[in-house]
Amino acid sequence: MKDESAKLLLCICAALLAFGLLTPARIPAAEVTIDVHADQDVGRVSRLLTGACIEDVNHEIYGGLYSQMIFGESFLEPPSKASATAYLDAVSGMWQAVRRGSPEGKLELVSNAYEGHQAQRITMTGGAGEIGVVNRSLNHWGMNFVADRPYGVILSVRAEKAAATLTVALENHDGSRTYAERKLDVAADQWSTLQFLLTPNAADSNGRFAVLLKQPGSVSVGYVHLEPGGWGRFKDLPVRRDVAEAMIDQGIKVLRYGGSMVNTEGYRWKKMTGMRDQRPAYSGTWYKYSTNGWGIFDFMDFCEAAGFEYVPDFNINESPSDMAEFVERVTGCYRERYHLKYIELGNEERVDDNYATKFEALALAIWAKDPKLILVVGDFQYEHKIVDPLRITGADSKITSLAGQQRILKFAKQHGGEVWFDVHVWTEGPGRTVSLDALPSYIDAIDKLADGAKHRVVVFELNANNHDIRRALGNALAINAIERDGRLPICCSANGLQPDGQNDNGWDQGLLFFNPSKTWLQPPGYVTQMISRNYLPQAVKCAVQGGGPLDAVARRSEDGKTLVLQVVNATDQAAAATVHLNGFAPQKPAAKVTELSGPMNAVNTADQPNAVTPRSIDWQFKPTAGAASYTFPPRSLTIIRFE
Repeated sequence: MKDESAKLLLCICAALLAFGLLTPARIPAAEVTIDVHADQDVGRVSRLLTGACIEDVNHEIYGGLYSQMIFGESFLEPPSKASATAYLDAVSGMWQAVRRGSPEGKLELVSNAYEGHQAQRITMTGGAGEIGVVNRSLNHWGMNFVADRPYGVILSVRAEKAAATLTVALENHDGSRTYAERKLDVAADQWSTLQFLLTPNAADSNGRFAVLLKQPGSVSVGYVHLEPGGWGRFKDLPVRRDVAEAMIDQGIKVLRYGGSMVNTEGYRWKKMTGMRDQRPAYSGTWYKYSTNGWGIFDFMDFCEAAGFEYVPDFNINESPSDMAEFVERVTGCYRERYHLKYIELGNEERVDDNYATKFEALALAIWAKDPKLILVVGDFQYEHKIVDPLRITGADSKITSLAGQQRILKFAKQHGGEVWFDVHVWTEGPGRTVSLDALPSYIDAIDKLADGAKHRVVVFELNANNHDIRRALGNALAINAIERDGRLPICCSANGLQPDGQNDNGWDQGLLFFNPSKTWLQPPGYVTQMISRNYLPQAVKCAVQGGGPLDAVARRSEDGKTLVLQVVNATDQAAAATVHLNGFAPQKPAAKVTELSGPMNAVNTADQPNAVTPRSIDWQFKPTAGAASYTFPPRSLTIIRFE
């Protein structure tokens, strides 16, 4: 009846406007109400809707999550203009030349060196002083040294023709101060791997790592690793502790490792095992000189230690025998170590007969080793609602049919396996997007084609190309829509991480930003945190009546003692609404309110990491006839917790 009354009021206003009897400024606003029926269950809410996707899209692994502080560890990059000197030195692009005093000698890159990689050769033939190379980490932004804490070093080196003495050091940005130093005897004509500790005697957030010759000799350096001791790593893993703890505090419950990074030919899980310095390099999707120092097993170790559910993504061109071997390792000799449930095959694929043939071959090999593993199809995105799954028209991606998905569903049913389909959704904000609106029709289409096959649909990437309040609202609206639908078990937002000032490929959408010394959340990261911290398992009936800009969902605890109302206002105007609670009487007089709001382009920076953060207040909920009024701020996500 409320909807009908509102419609009647609008019709009357329109008629009066038409006859000039009412001006727009005098149009009475329709009453907006949020009706929550806590005693009417509408579905279950998955605990895995506050997930994130990580890949090395902006070096979020190298330079970020990975505890390796050296960027350019294997000297793969060609010389850069910045490395050129008057001496015509050749220095790998992520390193810089150093000459202090009046040394005679040269710096050169040599091929066919350590493990087939390029190596950096340092030669000093005479004079006084020192010659060598320094590394200042990703983007040359400097390394963070903590005083009196040890740092582990791994160095693969070889002296040319005669033994030599090499010096390694932790220095300030220009080398005028040395915080720690060690002299190393390097044997001739054979590669040796040296491991040792360096402990700086002072703190510096803009330091560098130096490899130097201070007396005549010639040494080739093939690999360098520098990382904090156990004090700075997460549970002794090769993972930066502060980044890991910030991800946990953000409320992430599931992590997907994948994306376009898996589509390059060199991305294979077997290349990610063994000694880190001996893992083969490859030309990556996002970075031409990628190395495999941190890979799928490191990802799974991290997720197990952090308490995350996890989904590793594999190249669809992996061989069946290699995938069988992977599963055998995880479920065999490592079965106490890993609790793997999901494997994704490919990313943003055209799911046609070609893909289906490859998928089926891998699925047979995987299910032969563990039939309980859920396999995820690396599907793409859909910008139009799907009416006929076997005849799609107007799709921007040129997908014309879900026949490939139907074939995979039939295959899964035949072999008793379970398959999920990963579609990606745009959430650039502030309002709903066409791909979000099309999502239910894709789920309907897959359900229609399933014919009894065990299946689900998931969203492993919410994408936006921004990390401001717009994207925060877009993500919040997407999660609200997914909760209302009730059929998706997992939702992840891309990208989970982003180095500050690093955006060389367009994906400027990190939830958690970091630099060498600290981390901070962006507005979409706070959306993840707010929703995760207020998770309750039972979705209940919730409706916004009377029009207006608000989008709302409600959740209830199993014992019925807690109720959460989650409201998005994506407009530039505050919106008042009357909140009706039906079937729930709060025992506490004050409801806990958490709100995130700000200008559409608002972000957090290294200098102002708390410019946009949620605020928490108590709302004295004093209902009249079971209802009370609340004003939702413009551009906001508001979560009200009744107990």
